[in-house]
Amino acid sequence: MPQAPDSDRGTTTASVEAVRIARTCLAGEDVCVLLVGHDDRCLFATPLAAPLAAALAALDTPPPSAEYAGLGALLAQMRRTGRAAAGTVAAADGRLTRIFDVTVLPAADADRAADVAMIVGRDVTLATSMRRTLVESRQRYKDLVEVSAAFAWETNVEGTLVFVSPQGVLGYGVDELVGRQPESFLAEPLDGGSLHPFTTREPTADVEVWMRRADGSAVCLLVSAVPLYDDAGRWTGARGVCRDITDVRERDIAIARSRNRERLLSFIVRSFRDEVDPENMLTIAAATVAQGVGVSGCNVLRARPGEAGGKTAAELAAAANFGRVGAAADLREVIATFAAGHDIVETVIGKWNVLAAVTRYRQEINGGIVLWRELSRVPYDEDDRILLSDLSAQVGIAIEQISNHEHILALSRTDALTGLFNRRAFIEELERRTQRLRHDGRTAALLYVDLDNFKMVNDLFGHKRGDDALMEIKRLLQSATRPSDLVARLGGDEFAVWMDGVDETVAVAKAEGLLTASGTLESFSGGIGRSLSMSIGIAIYDPGSDESIDALLSRADGAMYQTKHSGKGSYRVAPATM
Repeated sequence: MPQAPDSDRGTTTASVEAVRIARTCLAGEDVCVLLVGHDDRCLFATPLAAPLAAALAALDTPPPSAEYAGLGALLAQMRRTGRAAAGTVAAADGRLTRIFDVTVLPAADADRAADVAMIVGRDVTLATSMRRTLVESRQRYKDLVEVSAAFAWETNVEGTLVFVSPQGVLGYGVDELVGRQPESFLAEPLDGGSLHPFTTREPTADVEVWMRRADGSAVCLLVSAVPLYDDAGRWTGARGVCRDITDVRERDIAIARSRNRERLLSFIVRSFRDEVDPENMLTIAAATVAQGVGVSGCNVLRARPGEAGGKTAAELAAAANFGRVGAAADLREVIATFAAGHDIVETVIGKWNVLAAVTRYRQEINGGIVLWRELSRVPYDEDDRILLSDLSAQVGIAIEQISNHEHILALSRTDALTGLFNRRAFIEELERRTQRLRHDGRTAALLYVDLDNFKMVNDLFGHKRGDDALMEIKRLLQSATRPSDLVARLGGDEFAVWMDGVDETVAVAKAEGLLTASGTLESFSGGIGRSLSMSIGIAIYDPGSDESIDALLSRADGAMYQTKHSGKGSYRVAPATM
């Protein structure tokens, strides 16, 4: 380090006096002194001034940042003004940078022949570093609080908010929060005692609190807090942070509700899918839907085939009911809403809250579900709507399965050409009906109808013409019978008619009427002497006899063949059973 004896190197009286002052008054652990000549050359330096002496030797080097002054600039300012200049100077000390609070003082002989500057510096590196670290720490803490918490707060001994993060929270400004009790913002009440985070007497972490935003919506906060005590050990309030976990809780709630809907949907669908008898499937579906959703009653609707073979909402009708449901007029109002193009209906009809949805299969309407709940009960919520939408898809599949089953059953019981009962279905139905007639003691009539000269129609005009003739027979038989009567095609050109509750007189009149109406068959005839006509055999069922269905058919068939052998185009009554 540069040092100069008091009497050497032409040192002036002023510099000698400055050195003496430096040695006697300013020597200390954190204070250093530098004497600088008019040519900015170091004349004297205390040991701690080495970094400043190095900085003096490199006056042209700019300071490391704008917060520090240059040593050369302070010297120039002192010389220009003739007064002391002060500033903070950064000076390198090996790998370290030391910070000095520097004052540059003028020192000159009385005749001002020599110009000497005294630089008095105080090493504030430690204090500056500590201050900077503290500032950074506070900023870091503030940043972490802001990014990890909705807000920070503090309450006093009265439980009143005295501090809230500057940005405000819950849609309120700071002024609207400070001075108020946190309880005034709660959406749900909290239990008292030490677990109350805003007045806690012990550290608490992650206490879940639901509060109300300024717009009225609920927000879930996770609150962590510590109590505050004074020197005498008296509780003075609490301090803590809140983290907004509303999205997390709402997601948890949504997942839980979704799982509950899935369990309920699975239970309902399994209940009616496991039903063996398709005819009971929709009845069970109506019951389990009503009980599962928690409504007063349920209608399950099915679509009737439209004229063009398709289905529309206007053609829906109740296929199964459960519980207390609206009147027929109320149901028609719901169906009319479907017909207007609404797949989901939620409305009030009379005393009912109604929630309904159409069911579809492959985008085609095939039914619907209608839920009925009294107005005095809770309204439908989003879970009910989602569940109904899911159920409508499953019930739509079930309705299609039932329709397929009915179609297969119909194919097995009906004639493919005419759509009339086939022989098997006709006999099964006769078995059922004769049991009831036997119990009631009522008679019935069986007309066995066979076409005369039908083979000639096929031979001369082809099978298409023959099919048209069979369809005309179907029309004649159905137009001459009651809705409760049975008409069947037993095979080929053989037909049968069964009439409950009639005697021989009525049966004969019916046969005569059919023979008269059969004049329309003339257009299908194969030529002169080969007119298409019908021969009819009549057998009267006696409820007091033990005659089987096969025996009854054989009697009617026998009477029909007797008619054919006696000239065709007529009828004959079979003898009664013995």
